[in-house]
Amino acid sequence: MLYANVSPPTYDELLNAIQQSSDRNWYRRLKIIQLSSHGKSVPELATLFDLCNATVRDYIKRYNAGGLDGLKRQSSDGAPSKIPFTKAEWEELLRQSPSQFNLLETGARNWTQELVQAYLRHYHQVSVTQQAISASIKRQKISWNRGKLNVTSPDPLYAVKRDQIEACKKKPLPARSPVMMSPVPI
Repeated sequence: MLYANVSPPTYDELLNAIQQSSDRNWYRRLKIIQLSSHGKSVPELATLFDLCNATVRDYIKRYNAGGLDGLKRQSSDGAPSKIPFTKAEWEELLRQSPSQFNLLETGARNWTQELVQAYLRHYHQVSVTQQAISASIKRQKISWNRGKLNVTSPDPLYAVKRDQIEACKKKPLPARSPVMMSPVPI
Protein backbone atom coordinates (compact mmCIF):
# COMPACT_ATOMS: atom_id res chain seq x y z
CA MET A 1 0.00 0.00 0.00
CA LEU A 2 1.12 3.52 -0.81
CA TYR A 3 0.62 6.29 1.74
CA ALA A 4 1.86 9.87 2.07
CA ASN A 5 4.78 10.16 4.48
CA VAL A 6 4.03 13.32 6.46
CA SER A 7 6.30 13.97 9.44
CA PRO A 8 5.00 15.98 12.44
CA PRO A 9 6.86 19.23 11.51
CA THR A 10 5.66 19.08 7.90
CA TYR A 11 2.10 18.20 8.99
CA ASP A 12 1.71 21.73 10.39
CA GLU A 13 2.98 23.09 7.08
CA LEU A 14 0.43 20.92 5.25
CA LEU A 15 -2.43 22.15 7.46
CA ASN A 16 -1.36 25.77 6.93
CA ALA A 17 -1.27 25.23 3.14
CA ILE A 18 -4.78 23.69 3.25
CA GLN A 19 -6.16 26.68 5.19
CA GLN A 20 -4.54 29.24 2.87
CA SER A 21 -5.42 27.49 -0.37
CA SER A 22 -7.71 29.41 -2.70
CA ASP A 23 -7.32 27.16 -5.76
CA ARG A 24 -9.64 24.16 -5.63
CA ASN A 25 -7.28 21.84 -7.51
CA TRP A 26 -4.41 22.64 -5.15
CA TYR A 27 -6.75 22.18 -2.17
CA ARG A 28 -7.81 18.77 -3.50
CA ARG A 29 -4.18 17.65 -3.82
CA LEU A 30 -3.41 18.79 -0.29
CA LYS A 31 -6.48 17.00 1.12
CA ILE A 32 -5.47 13.80 -0.68
CA ILE A 33 -2.06 13.99 1.00
CA GLN A 34 -3.60 14.72 4.40
CA LEU A 35 -6.10 11.86 4.20
CA SER A 36 -3.47 9.49 2.83
CA SER A 37 -1.24 10.30 5.81
CA HIS A 38 -4.18 9.29 8.07
CA GLY A 39 -4.36 5.86 6.42
CA LYS A 40 -6.88 6.26 3.59
CA SER A 41 -5.98 3.93 0.72
CA VAL A 42 -5.46 4.95 -2.89
CA PRO A 43 -8.74 3.35 -4.10
CA GLU A 44 -10.70 5.06 -1.31
CA LEU A 45 -9.20 8.46 -2.15
CA ALA A 46 -9.79 7.92 -5.87
CA THR A 47 -13.46 7.19 -5.21
CA LEU A 48 -13.82 10.05 -2.73
CA PHE A 49 -12.31 12.65 -5.09
CA ASP A 50 -13.59 11.10 -8.34
CA LEU A 51 -10.08 10.57 -9.72
CA CYS A 52 -8.36 7.55 -11.18
CA ASN A 53 -6.04 5.52 -8.97
CA ALA A 54 -3.00 6.49 -11.05
CA THR A 55 -3.59 10.20 -10.43
CA VAL A 56 -3.85 9.71 -6.66
CA ARG A 57 -0.70 7.54 -6.71
CA ASP A 58 1.09 10.21 -8.72
CA TYR A 59 0.20 12.91 -6.16
CA ILE A 60 1.38 10.76 -3.26
CA LYS A 61 4.63 9.76 -4.99
CA ARG A 62 5.36 13.37 -5.90
CA TYR A 63 4.70 14.51 -2.34
CA ASN A 64 6.85 11.75 -0.85
CA ALA A 65 9.71 12.64 -3.20
CA GLY A 66 9.60 16.44 -2.96
CA GLY A 67 7.18 17.59 -0.27
CA LEU A 68 4.76 20.42 -1.08
CA ASP A 69 7.06 21.73 -3.83
CA GLY A 70 7.03 18.31 -5.51
CA LEU A 71 3.24 18.28 -5.39
CA LYS A 72 2.88 21.61 -7.22
CA ARG A 73 1.98 21.51 -10.88
CA GLN A 74 5.01 21.82 -13.09
CA SER A 75 4.32 24.45 -15.73
CA SER A 76 5.86 24.58 -19.13
CA ASP A 77 6.04 27.19 -21.86
CA GLY A 78 5.08 24.45 -24.26
CA ALA A 79 6.88 23.25 -27.31
CA PRO A 80 8.76 25.87 -29.27
CA SER A 81 6.99 27.22 -32.30
CA LYS A 82 7.73 25.26 -35.45
CA ILE A 83 6.75 28.21 -37.62
CA PRO A 84 9.74 30.57 -37.66
CA PHE A 85 7.87 33.58 -39.10
CA THR A 86 8.03 37.08 -37.70
CA LYS A 87 5.06 39.43 -37.87
CA ALA A 88 6.54 41.18 -40.93
CA GLU A 89 7.07 37.85 -42.71
CA TRP A 90 3.48 36.77 -42.00
CA GLU A 91 2.11 40.08 -43.25
CA GLU A 92 4.22 39.91 -46.41
CA LEU A 93 3.07 36.35 -47.13
CA LEU A 94 -0.60 37.16 -46.55
CA ARG A 95 -0.34 40.23 -48.82
CA GLN A 96 0.66 38.01 -51.73
CA SER A 97 -1.72 35.86 -53.69
CA PRO A 98 -1.41 32.08 -53.26
CA SER A 99 -1.64 31.75 -57.05
CA GLN A 100 1.83 33.30 -57.33
CA PHE A 101 3.41 30.20 -55.78
CA ASN A 102 3.79 27.52 -58.45
CA LEU A 103 4.17 24.58 -56.07
CA LEU A 104 0.74 25.28 -54.55
CA GLU A 105 -0.92 24.67 -57.93
CA THR A 106 -3.90 26.87 -57.14
CA GLY A 107 -5.71 29.72 -58.77
CA ALA A 108 -6.92 31.01 -55.39
CA ARG A 109 -6.41 34.70 -54.68
CA ASN A 110 -7.02 34.51 -50.92
CA TRP A 111 -5.18 32.49 -48.30
CA THR A 112 -6.83 29.71 -46.34
CA GLN A 113 -5.22 27.78 -43.51
CA GLU A 114 -5.03 24.78 -45.81
CA LEU A 115 -3.09 26.82 -48.40
CA VAL A 116 -0.75 28.23 -45.74
CA GLN A 117 -0.19 24.67 -44.52
CA ALA A 118 0.71 23.57 -48.07
CA TYR A 119 2.95 26.64 -48.52
CA LEU A 120 4.90 25.85 -45.36
CA ARG A 121 5.24 22.20 -46.37
CA HIS A 122 6.44 22.93 -49.93
CA TYR A 123 8.56 26.03 -49.43
CA HIS A 124 9.88 25.67 -45.86
CA GLN A 125 9.69 21.89 -45.27
CA VAL A 126 7.65 22.52 -42.12
CA SER A 127 4.72 20.23 -41.35
CA VAL A 128 2.23 21.80 -38.93
CA THR A 129 -1.46 21.60 -38.19
CA GLN A 130 -3.94 24.29 -39.11
CA GLN A 131 -4.40 24.99 -35.39
CA ALA A 132 -0.65 25.71 -35.11
CA ILE A 133 -0.91 28.14 -38.01
CA SER A 134 -3.86 29.90 -36.38
CA ALA A 135 -2.03 30.07 -33.02
CA SER A 136 1.13 31.45 -34.65
CA ILE A 137 -0.82 34.17 -36.44
CA LYS A 138 -2.69 35.08 -33.24
CA ARG A 139 0.59 35.16 -31.29
CA GLN A 140 1.86 37.77 -33.77
CA LYS A 141 -1.38 39.75 -33.20
CA ILE A 142 -2.32 39.60 -36.87
CA SER A 143 -6.01 39.82 -37.62
CA TRP A 144 -6.97 37.16 -40.11
CA ASN A 145 -10.67 37.47 -40.68
CA ARG A 146 -12.84 36.74 -43.64
CA GLY A 147 -10.94 36.70 -46.90
CA LYS A 148 -10.69 39.93 -48.82
CA LEU A 149 -9.60 40.31 -52.39
CA ASN A 150 -5.97 41.35 -52.51
CA VAL A 151 -4.96 42.88 -55.80
CA THR A 152 -1.49 41.79 -56.83
CA SER A 153 0.69 42.19 -59.86
CA PRO A 154 3.71 40.45 -61.38
CA ASP A 155 5.31 43.93 -61.62
CA PRO A 156 8.44 43.87 -59.39
CA LEU A 157 7.79 47.50 -58.39
CA TYR A 158 4.15 46.82 -57.49
CA ALA A 159 4.75 46.94 -53.72
CA VAL A 160 6.60 50.27 -54.05
CA LYS A 161 3.84 51.75 -56.20
CA ARG A 162 1.14 50.46 -53.84
CA ASP A 163 2.89 52.07 -50.86
CA GLN A 164 3.20 55.38 -52.76
CA ILE A 165 -0.52 55.35 -53.52
CA GLU A 166 -1.35 54.64 -49.87
CA ALA A 167 0.89 57.54 -48.82
CA CYS A 168 -0.88 59.85 -51.28
CA LYS A 169 -4.26 58.83 -49.86
CA LYS A 170 -3.15 59.92 -46.40
CA LYS A 171 -2.00 63.39 -47.47
CA PRO A 172 -4.51 66.20 -46.89
CA LEU A 173 -6.09 67.75 -49.95
CA PRO A 174 -4.93 71.26 -50.86
CA ALA A 175 -7.30 74.06 -49.85
CA ARG A 176 -9.48 75.31 -52.70
CA SER A 177 -10.49 78.89 -53.25
CA PRO A 178 -14.22 79.55 -53.15
CA VAL A 179 -15.79 79.91 -56.58
CA MET A 180 -18.02 82.91 -57.08
CA MET A 181 -21.32 81.97 -58.59
CA SER A 182 -22.70 84.43 -61.10
CA PRO A 183 -26.45 84.88 -61.14
CA VAL A 184 -28.09 82.95 -63.91
CA PRO A 185 -30.88 84.75 -65.73
CA ILE A 186 -34.15 82.92 -65.72
